[in-house]
Amino acid sequence: MKIDNIKSVIPIDKIYEDALSPAMKQIGKSLESVAKTSRFLLAPFDYLAAQHDRWERYLKKVSEKVKAEDLMEGHPQIVIPTLEGLSLTYENTLLSELFINLLANSIDKTKQDFAHPAFPNIIKQLSHDEAVILFYLKKKNYVIKQHSAYDNGRNWFAELTTVEDEFPVDKLQFSSHMSLYMNHLNSLNIAGTYEIGDQESIYEPETKKQIGVYINSERKLAEFGLLFVNSCVPDDFEVL
Repeated sequence: MKIDNIKSVIPIDKIYEDALSPAMKQIGKSLESVAKTSRFLLAPFDYLAAQHDRWERYLKKVSEKVKAEDLMEGHPQIVIPTLEGLSLTYENTLLSELFINLLANSIDKTKQDFAHPAFPNIIKQLSHDEAVILFYLKKKNYVIKQHSAYDNGRNWFAELTTVEDEFPVDKLQFSSHMSLYMNHLNSLNIAGTYEIGDQESIYEPETKKQIGVYINSERKLAEFGLLFVNSCVPDDFEVL
């Protein structure tokens, strides 16, 4: 059979199309897979690019807190994790203000000694309510009076119940978690509830038997917490 006759039966362009089809399909699938993978890998960069205006506002706040003549290079142990934490925090929140203040102090030669490498990770572990507690503890200590009933039959004291609490718990989103928050802050060596004075025994008037006790304590910052709030917690915040 002549070549011309072959061409007439099976077009040359059809032969090339059929021959290349499996390879082209495989390449197409590979490119599609690469495109999908790149979207997942590069998503954080796309997010940061989209948040450019937000970062400009953050940096403007930082620059307003540091005089030009006091600027100096910040330590990577503080700056990098602080920026990371700030990128995952909602704007105009108390937690974002903590990160911003820490950034400002980390590049201010007059306040750089307040910035500690542990602070970025501490802020990352704080809830909104815990940040609020530190905001108020920076201003003053708060006394709490608690009562525990005594069971003579079982010879033990019941769980503490709060009688008076100076702390403005109405400022918290979940005020019932106050004790939990204070325990967490204590585990971070930032703040705690410390007993003050002697316990006040309560007696039944007729039998003179002890029926309970009053315990006075104080919610306040720990020594490391004083350094933390001076470096990170703002003196004023509009939302509060």
